[in-house]
Amino acid sequence: MARILQILTRRASRANCKLPSKLVSQTLSPKRIELRVPMCCECCEENVREQLTLLEGVKEISFDLNAQKVVVLSHYDENLEPYVVLNAVKKVKHRAELWRM
Repeated sequence: MARILQILTRRASRANCKLPSKLVSQTLSPKRIELRVPMCCECCEENVREQLTLLEGVKEISFDLNAQKVVVLSHYDENLEPYVVLNAVKKVKHRAELWRM
């Protein structure tokens, strides 16, 4: 899907046209995965970061120690599933869970 969008974008730019912004924003936006991870110190944060950087497709990782929250952004063309991220974090923090809204 991402490859098709790249080709369409390139063709549209050559023809001085624009693709619908809704199509571009839906397919190019990174996937956001939020987890609740009990962390007490920066050492815990480093252990979680280490596990998440091993995953393919992770673009950005942000931590909020006060809220016990980890946010993972994936590349728009990667199909990174929440359960894959959760299982990686559970290797170092067994009580991790998906963030409930």
